Amino acid sequence: MTRTRPVTAAALAAVATLTLTSSAEAQRRREPQAPRQPTRAEIMLYHRFPVGTRLAVVSVNGRRPVATDRPAFTFTPGLRMTGFGGCNPVNADYRRNGPSDIRFGPLNFIEKKCGGEIDRQERAIFWAIQGANRWRPHGTRGMTFTGVRGTVTFEPAF
Repeated sequence: MTRTRPVTAAALAAVATLTLTSSAEAQRRREPQAPRQPTRAEIMLYHRFPVGTRLAVVSVNGRRPVATDRPAFTFTPGLRMTGFGGCNPVNADYRRNGPSDIRFGPLNFIEKKCGGEIDRQERAIFWAIQGANRWRPHGTRGMTFTGVRGTVTFEPAF
């Protein structure tokens, strides 16, 4: 009888240790992970966004613009985009949640018809900007927006 008590006590101690360890492990798994610090490359990319520079559209879904007045846009430090799509002035709010993330609010413009290819081009530009969710640098001071609705590439306007 005395032999079973030490064995029983040791077994109970082992079970208690396993139980406490597994509950502590489960608690640790439930805690949300702390956000990681951005890398230097991500910080540099974030600061490379061309705020305050007037940028002309040089390509929409791989095609050059056809409008005689080049579509051009400015992105302000106040997270506002203003510009001209080739026929109509436009503005919208935008936000940047990460180094290469960009999202646009509703595009505000009064639609007047300019006819044919210019209207189609302007709709493609506005559609691609509205659906953009990523940006990347293009050249030394330009940028490209990509998203589910297309791609728009900008370079500094003259």
